[in-house]
Amino acid sequence: MKKTTYLCASLLIVSTNSFAFLDSLESSDEDSTSDLMGMASSAMSDSASSPLADLLSDQLSVSPEQAVSGSGALLSLAQSQLSSENSSELMSLIPGLSDMGGITNMLGSIENLDAVNSAFEAVGLDSSMVSQFAPVILSYLTEQGASEGLLSALGGLWQ
Repeated sequence: MKKTTYLCASLLIVSTNSFAFLDSLESSDEDSTSDLMGMASSAMSDSASSPLADLLSDQLSVSPEQAVSGSGALLSLAQSQLSSENSSELMSLIPGLSDMGGITNMLGSIENLDAVNSAFEAVGLDSSMVSQFAPVILSYLTEQGASEGLLSALGGLWQ
């Protein structure tokens, strides 16, 4: 009987602690989303409205903050994977890209599409939206005079 009582008490203590841990994770996710949206909002107000963010908002019916965060995630992936030549060209074609550093820092290191998908989900976008953002960004870059090499590299990266 003592063993059963001891076991039940131990399980109760462990389960209570695990619920507290799970609650802290949940609030942490909400805080991260709130921080990311706030940072995107701040980036939008700090720099004049971004033509790329405006284009994404208009064409995809997403909020300006989601447009900045989503494009920031894709562009962060691009900067981490592109050659230095293509990365420099990309920086020159997108006004305010260097100002998005705070967002990319908040997003963390984006080294693959799984990380991009997670960043999209963090701001309330379905990960399937990546496939809708990419062509709009590529079209924008084409209009800005991007080289075939850059467009090809980005197209392959964002598939």
